[in-house]
Amino acid sequence: MTCQNPTLKSGTDSLEFIEGIRSFDQSPSAWLLGEAVRFLNTAGKEGEFQYSRVVEILRCCAGDLLETVTNVFHQVKGGDASLRWNLLYILGDAGDEHAAEFLCKAVLRQLPERRDETCCESERDLEVLVATGAVHALHKLTNRYPNAAELILKIIAERPARPILVETVKVALELDLKERVIDLLSKDDHWILDLRRVRPQELFVEPEREDGMERGFTPPKYGGFYTAPKATCCHSKEN
Repeated sequence: MTCQNPTLKSGTDSLEFIEGIRSFDQSPSAWLLGEAVRFLNTAGKEGEFQYSRVVEILRCCAGDLLETVTNVFHQVKGGDASLRWNLLYILGDAGDEHAAEFLCKAVLRQLPERRDETCCESERDLEVLVATGAVHALHKLTNRYPNAAELILKIIAERPARPILVETVKVALELDLKERVIDLLSKDDHWILDLRRVRPQELFVEPEREDGMERGFTPPKYGGFYTAPKATCCHSKEN
């Protein structure tokens, strides 16, 4: 950890108090939104039940919900990707048809430039996560407002970054829009059309060992038969 405000030249330290932003205390809808975020991140059946109850109430004030989400987005700006992902998830469950345009803009928001990062997750990675969250929120919205599917096609036509494009095409295929997607995709991206969701039971991997030993053994920890990918700990620049 490094200090962003070093000691003054006089040799004395300074302490500055900054009033925090209380995003979920500004209106009844904001309070409900904060409760939805809390229950969305609460494990267990009780959390799921409470979340569904709050979503039912938020659907009755969907106009206020969109305004509240928009305000919170402007407050957090480029930070707190986790919070913004949560807000988009809730908007997909509780928003009305007017939320579709907001979600589309969240998907197509310009990503940060790719940089050489020493940490596992770069700022660009987090923004891609937020954008794909918006894609799936828009998918949920189409279950209640089918016309929102046109915005899925609009996103594909804009040709966003590859991870976002892949998720959007998968959603379009689930909405039975394959024929229209084919016309929007470049030939180099037609492989995305072959992706599909499978149940874990359908997955089967051939063992890589060829030494004749029985299966069911403990995987080797080293040597020529050790084929697992290697991972190293992230180190910050300060280290």
